[in-house]
Amino acid sequence: MVSTGCLPRVLHCGRRRGLHAAVQPCGADRRPSGVVVRLGPLVTEADAEAVGAWLRAGMPDDGTLPDRLRTAPAPQQVAHLN
Repeated sequence: MVSTGCLPRVLHCGRRRGLHAAVQPCGADRRPSGVVVRLGPLVTEADAEAVGAWLRAGMPDDGTLPDRLRTAPAPQQVAHLN
């Protein structure tokens, strides 16, 4: 796991309080085996525990991760204001 500031092309987290993460399933050889899932904001210890349990379970798509912890994807293009 790596700690960094907000990654605008990956996460849309500029104005929301809390921590954000981007995770991706991979095989034993560390090659990606699925799409990136954007998480956040995590604002409480319970949020972090829910994400940890979901990750340990293998990132199942069964509703065990609350929708409020899934971040909307970052915009593909940002309008430039002149």
